Amino acid sequence: MRPKAPARWLCLALLILALAPVAQAAEPLASWREPLRGQLLAYAAQAADPASPGFVPAPERVAAFDLDGTLITERPNFFVLEVALARLRAICPAFGNQGPMEAELCRAAAGEKDRRWVRKNLNHVLSLPFKGMSFAQYRELVAKVWNQGIHPKHQKPFKDTVYRPMRELIALLGAKGFTVYLNSGADELSLMAVSADLGVEPSRCIGTRYQAEPREREGRVELVRTGELDLKFLNLGTNKAVNMYFAAGRAPVLAAGNSGGDSWLLKMAGANPRPHMVLVVNHDDPREAVYTRPELLELAKERGWPVVSMKDDWLRLFE
Repeated sequence: MRPKAPARWLCLALLILALAPVAQAAEPLASWREPLRGQLLAYAAQAADPASPGFVPAPERVAAFDLDGTLITERPNFFVLEVALARLRAICPAFGNQGPMEAELCRAAAGEKDRRWVRKNLNHVLSLPFKGMSFAQYRELVAKVWNQGIHPKHQKPFKDTVYRPMRELIALLGAKGFTVYLNSGADELSLMAVSADLGVEPSRCIGTRYQAEPREREGRVELVRTGELDLKFLNLGTNKAVNMYFAAGRAPVLAAGNSGGDSWLLKMAGANPRPHMVLVVNHDDPREAVYTRPELLELAKERGWPVVSMKDDWLRLFE
């Protein structure tokens, strides 16, 4: 017996409701609000269209994104600091018996040091716990924390604290033939460990480098971390722009960042003679954390760069 007309309409309505989220997910930049959404869609489309005055030849279609605070949440700690604290919790208290600084680091991992102390001693925090660890072991650790570690504020795996709107933007750029790079103050190996999950090839990661040396073990050569950071390899400020150029062979036409350490990368993109776009992410959303970078916002105002209001321009933050 066939269902009556009202029943058929009800079935159809339920089917439409069931398919709606799928259709929405497939829509480009579904987590962005207008007018910025439209601006990004138009820029990407024109950059890939040879008939458009905004066309950018494929080899020059390069985009660069900062990581912490631009693609993923950075409060209360940026991601590689969370990796270091996880490492310390795993090796203390034995590690703390090696010396005074090691003991202090163990106290920091136990929450007995305030944030100011950790920031002041950041070089030690990010280097000493990994001394003697091979690059391969370090990369495995980063991946483990990324996939299994729980963010202290949002109470979800770190991999789920990627900003959904930025993930969508990277996917759109990839579909339009852009070569996308991560360009971060975080160390390069940590970027390589998580980049594929962000839609970026590991070979397109630009970051800080730590001192290391090759060693032969059981017929194999491995790179082992030997000491602290050499400041000339810190990938912030002018180094972000220099390292970008050496990695890509050119300046990006699109760049996104959220701090003063990104300013030269953003300036480089903003000075590109090809049609370009520069995005400054402003943390004004209480769903995440509210804090501002006044100098960068002022620079964006002076240069006419779009400021991404997380509160106003993003429908949602995470998955």
